[in-house]
Parts: sequence; structure tokens; C-alpha cells
Amino acid sequence: MRSHLNILTTTMILAMVMLINFTNTAFAQTDLKQFKKVVEEDSTLIYGLAGYDKAVRNDILAVAQHPEVVQQIKDMQQASQNSFRALIEGLDRDKQFGIYELSRYPDLIQELTINGKPKKSDVENIIIAYPQDIHEAALKYGRSQYKILAAIDRLNQKNKDDFEALIGKYDSSFQKAIKRLIDTPEVLATMADNLEFTRLAGSVYNQYPADMSAKLEEMHNQIKVQKAKELEDYQQKMEEDEEAYQEMLAAAEQFASEEMNNKSITDPVTQQVEVVNVNHYSYWYGYPYWYSYPYWRPYPWYYHTGFYYGSGGRIIYIGMPSYWYVGWHHRYYPNRYPHLTYHYYRHAHRHLRSYYNFNRTVNVNINNNIYLDRSNLARIDNNRSKIIPKQWPAERPATRPDVRPGERPVQRPETRPATRPSTRPTQPTQRPSTRPATQPVQPSTRPTTRPASPPVNYNNYRSNESFRQNWSRPSTPATRPAARPAGGFKRR
Repeated sequence: MRSHLNILTTTMILAMVMLINFTNTAFAQTDLKQFKKVVEEDSTLIYGLAGYDKAVRNDILAVAQHPEVVQQIKDMQQASQNSFRALIEGLDRDKQFGIYELSRYPDLIQELTINGKPKKSDVENIIIAYPQDIHEAALKYGRSQYKILAAIDRLNQKNKDDFEALIGKYDSSFQKAIKRLIDTPEVLATMADNLEFTRLAGSVYNQYPADMSAKLEEMHNQIKVQKAKELEDYQQKMEEDEEAYQEMLAAAEQFASEEMNNKSITDPVTQQVEVVNVNHYSYWYGYPYWYSYPYWRPYPWYYHTGFYYGSGGRIIYIGMPSYWYVGWHHRYYPNRYPHLTYHYYRHAHRHLRSYYNFNRTVNVNINNNIYLDRSNLARIDNNRSKIIPKQWPAERPATRPDVRPGERPVQRPETRPATRPSTRPTQPTQRPSTRPATQPVQPSTRPTTRPASPPVNYNNYRSNESFRQNWSRPSTPATRPAARPAGGFKRR
């Protein structure tokens, strides 16, 4: 009798195991089909995933196998963000901006509050160990906003404790991966905002790790090659268009002056000066809430413009202009740099499947911009590539997507500010042009020699272009504070 029971029990267990395996296989096959369908409908996310370096991809896929953790972290982040905003809601925009800047340095906040309200001399001694770009905010608000900073320090500790408690039940490799993603908030935020894709990617990777890794590596290499070709074409076309080139320099100078605390773009970028770690905004609190585009790291000006001056005043291209920069240009000065605008439009037309997502940038800021003088662009196009549809200048979008309800773009004078004296080599010879110019062509100020190929960019925060390009899917141009901090903060 007992032997029959044992046989029956064993048979039932085997049947249950087979049923579980069959069910898991069925779910895996269903997820694989669903994943393929999602990718076919919109390949943006899979190419975004492939665009990251292998180490980041591995962390994403490791964490994606536990989507429930991503969801819980997202809920924690939302609660923390609400608490943070509640603390600063009574402050004016300048002070809020200063507190956001300080939130990038949790250790500094702890030092400023751990022994009670600090004296001015205490603050001065504490900030010595921190980057220069945060000194002004610490000196200004380390004492005057002590209560808020103390509350933020307590919130920081709560976030840390809750996070450790959440991930403590998982193995050490998962804990290391999720901690690294917390330090790349742009990645983790995208995973949380696209949770179903994250879940499917984790499920497929769990079943076919070798195949998926090989395919992503193949796509990654393809993206690198295509990006290099696209950037080379962008540079070549810019070099061939004297008007666009001069406007590129002028626009970058104005951007650095207005948005980067009067930074001069003609200051050469050197390895000794510029190799720095850019402290990101806290994942738990996010970037300043008035920014309409993901902006986790306050980068230097050339991260946005896509070029800088190297030694000897040579222009070195390092990437495509950022969405933030193109949005600034076309929000505040939609008609000041028409040849540069046309260059952007033409580039998007030439690269309809840009891995830089530059097409989306152009579509939002140029194609849908009701303040753009389209007839002027049509005249430029008539002397260039003739790619703009004939009916395009007469078409005007009904709305401008970057204007929030009740807000109008700030009207700015259309006179171009004087640029600073340049220290780069000059070449007064005007290049001959075979096309009619829409405005007088100024003598070229470019150096006669350029590097045969741009050197490898040594800025560690710039080495992974994907951090700003891959998964960010903006629908509106970035907006900045209604009022910039008096005197400005140095922003990297």
C-alpha cells in the first residue's frame, strides 16, 4: 500500500514539475512573441538599449528580470520627489534652483547639517573638498536654508534605508547592478517609464541570454558605425556651408553666455581642465521640475553644441547638437540663425533613420515651430538642396508644442549681441561660392588646418553618447527657469 502511495506521490510531483516547466515555457514563448511585436511596432527602445556600452546593457538586463523591483523603486521615487517638492514649494525659483543644485551632493548636505546650523566659516571649510561649481550655492543657502537642507538630509537617509531594505532579499550581483543604475538615473527612469518593455526584455534575456547578448552586441556595433558616418556627414556639410558655419559659432557663443554663466566658447578645452565627474541630479528627486526635457546632468556648453575649440583654436566635433540646445535656439531665437536652422533640417532629411534621434529634434523644434520664418528657409533651400516641399512655407502648425498652457515664449531682441574677441587663428581670405548668397558672406575665421580626424574624446561623461540620446523620447523642447538665479550658478 505504501509503495503504491509513494509511486502515486512521485508521479504527481513529476506531473506538477512538467506542468510548471510547460507553463514557464509557454509564458516564455508568449513573451518572446510579444517582445518581437513591440520591437517591430517601435524599434526606438531596442536600439536605445543596444546603444549602451556592454556593462550598462548587462546591468539593464539583470535588473529587467525583476520588473517588480523597478516598479517599487518607481513608486518610492514618486513619493520622495513629492516630499522634496513640498519642502521647496514656498521658495522662489532662484532658491529652488539652488536647492536642486545642492541635491546633487548628498554628502555635502549631510556635512552642512550634521552638527546643527553651521557658521559661515564652517561652510567655507566644508566646501573646500567639493567642486567649485557648487561653492556659490552652498555659501548662499547652507545657512539661510538650513531647515530645508536638514529635512532633505533626513529624506536622503530614509531613501537609502528603504532602498537597501527593498533590494536586500536579492543576490549580490543584482544589488550591484541596481545600485549602478541608481547612479545612471537617465537609464533607470527610462526603464521605469517603459515597464512592459523592460519586463519583456528581462524575460527574453532570461530564456535566451547568449542569443540576446550577441544580437545586442551586433546592433551596438552597427549603431557605432552609423553614428560615426552620420557625424562625419554633419561635419562635412557644415564645413561646406560658410553661412551655417559662422552661425554655428555665433549661436554657441550666445548659448554659452546665456545658459552657462557667461562661459566663453573660445577658451580651449584641455584634458587637464575638463576631465571631471558630473554629479547628476538625485534619482529620488529628479531634475528641476520646470524642465520639460530629461536633464539629469548639467553638462558643459560643448556637450550641447557638439563641438569645442581644441589647442590652436581648432574646431573639434564630438557629437550632434543636443535636444536642449536646439530647443533653446528655436524657442528664443527662431529666426536669428536661419542657415544653421536649414543645416539641421537638411541633415535630418539626409538621415531619416538617425541613431542620434536628431529627426525628432528637428521635427519638434523646426517643422512644428509656428514662430519660424518658413519662407526664408525656402529661399535658402532654393539655393542649396531644394528639398523643402513647395507648399511647406505656407503651412503653419496650429500650436507650438514647447509652450505650456498660459505661457508665451519670452520675446527677445533680434539683434545679435557682439561676440567676444577670438583668440583662435584667423584666415581673412573669403572662400569663393558658386551659389547666390542670401546675405553677405563674412570672411572665414576658421583656421586653415584641421585635424585629419577628431581625437578620441577624453571627457569621461561624454564618452557614452547614449546617456543623452538613446532612450530619451521628448515631445517638447526643453524649457528653462522663468528667472535665472541672480548672478548665475556655474553649471557643468
